[in-house]
Formats: sequence, structure tokens, C-alpha cells
Amino acid sequence: MRIVMFSNNYLPVISGVGTSITLLRRGLLEAGHEVHLVVPEYDDFVDEEPYIFRMPALDLGDQLRVSLAIPLRAPIEVTMRGIKPHLIHCHHPIWLGEVAATFSRDLQVPLVFTFHTRYDEYAEQYVPLLPDLAHTVMREIVERYLERCTHVIAPTESIRDFIRQEYEVEAPITVLPTPVDLAAYQDLAPAPVRAKWGLEEAEVLLYVGRLAGEKNLDFLLRAFARIAEERPGARLLLVGDGPAKGKLRKLAQKLDIESDVTFTGAVPHEKVPDYAAAADLFVFASVTETQGLVLTEAMAAGTPVVAVEAPGSIDILTQGGGVLVEPQEQAFSEAVLGLLSDEERLKAKGEEAFQIAQRYSVSAIAERLLAVYEAALETGPRW
Repeated sequence: MRIVMFSNNYLPVISGVGTSITLLRRGLLEAGHEVHLVVPEYDDFVDEEPYIFRMPALDLGDQLRVSLAIPLRAPIEVTMRGIKPHLIHCHHPIWLGEVAATFSRDLQVPLVFTFHTRYDEYAEQYVPLLPDLAHTVMREIVERYLERCTHVIAPTESIRDFIRQEYEVEAPITVLPTPVDLAAYQDLAPAPVRAKWGLEEAEVLLYVGRLAGEKNLDFLLRAFARIAEERPGARLLLVGDGPAKGKLRKLAQKLDIESDVTFTGAVPHEKVPDYAAAADLFVFASVTETQGLVLTEAMAAGTPVVAVEAPGSIDILTQGGGVLVEPQEQAFSEAVLGLLSDEERLKAKGEEAFQIAQRYSVSAIAERLLAVYEAALETGPRW
């Protein structure tokens, strides 16, 4: 099968969407299929793998860590017609998503769409002066896009239910979680991570991800301030970079926890498993995730999770491997303190987390994705 995937996010920036694409593509290639990527270009970055087409883009700099693809067909017109894809799989409804949809129409091939993001909440976050208008406009954009899709993929059951409730969707919706590269979680080396950041004797709480407003990290810092009062040996390790980094540093100073919070900056993705293994707990406060890939990645290292009740987190942690709490700082801090003070329960949750993560292997999820593609090919394009 010849497949072309379109995404507004990909390497060198590490993101949940990019990781999902990398792993799914690997699984499809190993199964003997041909998978091409159409993604934005980044200054001074060269791909090592074949079949990746970089679209002209505006690199918005290291601080934002965004490269905005110019949504034109011309740069890839000849390439797309030469590939003659059987199917197009898009990971965003705007920018390159629109380019993907027009090729689906003109080449008369099915369009599969993965609903990675709560676009309504992201729009409100990034257009704070007009949140209602941003919500309405983004909802209309997504609604129109869904009308053109042959098949829709939701990463969790709660997101599938959200799509059905929020949008009028005629296309079938299949729940398909993002896989975890379980091979990367063998032979872990947590000790060097703890030594590097001076955490040898600390109780380490870990967050991995983009440092941005939608991740609710101010909530996490305030909750940690409560935790630090009760557990002087606790440390919060924030792994990642993003536009909110400066604001978060100032908040840590204001809360008088600056010495207990470590900002590592961006870390190579291949090192993230060691960071997960170095932590006693993974902590997560985002309410905008559709799945929260970082949760299953932490669990693959045997690290239990404390997260606020939200789509994505609910679907994973109701299976076990951690604790779900109401989005209240006191409730969150009490949940963390409860686990840190009960070594036996903490160990049991870690073992539980490891076992649950085994369900997300690349080969198993890729096989389920192929079933979606086959169903889409049988149905054909919708426009």
C-alpha cells in the first residue's frame, strides 16, 4: 500500500504528534508498506530517512519551536502525482491538512484523519482576547474538515465520544492509541540522570513535554509548592522547552521553590526513557490532551503517574498505573503525597504501569491502523 501522511509537526521538534507519526510509519514500513511524509522544513535540519518531503515554511525560531508550513500545492504537485498514493492520512485539519484534503479530492483517494488535539481549547488558549470567537471559528474549521474524511481516528474513547458530541460526523470513528517504542525502555540508565541534575537522594517528580500555556504547568508548580512543604526532599524536574519557560521560572521564584525545580530544556528523545526511569512519579496537569503519549511512555519505564481528570489521562489511568484526581491543586498535591509516603503502594503502581504500557507496542497498533486503511479503501473518497 502507498500511503502519504501530512503533518504540521515533525522532527526536529519533539511532540506527541511527531512521535506518533514516527512510530506508526516504522510499523507500516516493517509490514512492507510504502509511507511518504509531507511536513514543514526547518532551518539547518536534514532528514536521514527517505520518502520525507519538506514543504517551504516559516521557521518561527527556537523559542516557539514552530515551523509554519506554507499551505501551497505547487511544491509537491509533481511528487504526489508520481507517488500515486492509495490513501492520504492527515494529522491536522489546517495548513498542510487543507493541502492533503485537496489532493484527496483531485486524486480521488480516501482521506483518513487523526484527531490529535482538542482544537477548540487550543484556540481559546492562543486567542485569549476573543476566546468565544476563536472557539466558534475553530469548531467550524474542524467540522468542515471532518465532512471530507473517509475515516476518523481518535486516540482514546473519551475523544471519540467528544467528537460525536461536538461534531456531526458521518465517517466511522476508530479508537487507535499512539504506540510506545517499548524497545527503547530496555537497559535503562536512571543513575546518570539523577547525578547530572544533583538528584541522587531526591524524590523526583517528572514532567516531560512542551512548556506552554495549554499544558497547565502553573497549576503543577503551585501544587508542587504544597508538596515541597511536606516533603523537603522532593524535586520537580521539567523536561522540555517552550514559550512559557520564562513565565514558569518567575512563578517558581514567586512560590519560593526555585531551588527545588529544575528546568532541563530540550532533551534528545532517545534520552527520555532514562529520565522516566529516574523519576519516582510522573506528574501531569494538562486538560487539553487527546491521549497524553507521555503518560504511557513514563509507564513503560515502570514509573506511576498522577494526573488530573481529563480526556486522554482518564482513558489510560482508569486501567491502572497511577492516580487520577480532580483539577484542584490541593487534591493533586495530596495524591502525590499519598503515594510518596506509601512505598509499597508506589511500587505496586509502578509495576501496574509497566504492565499496562506493554499493550501499546508498535507492531500491534500498526496492525490496527492497517485495518482502518483497508476499511477506508473499501469505502473510497467522500468528495
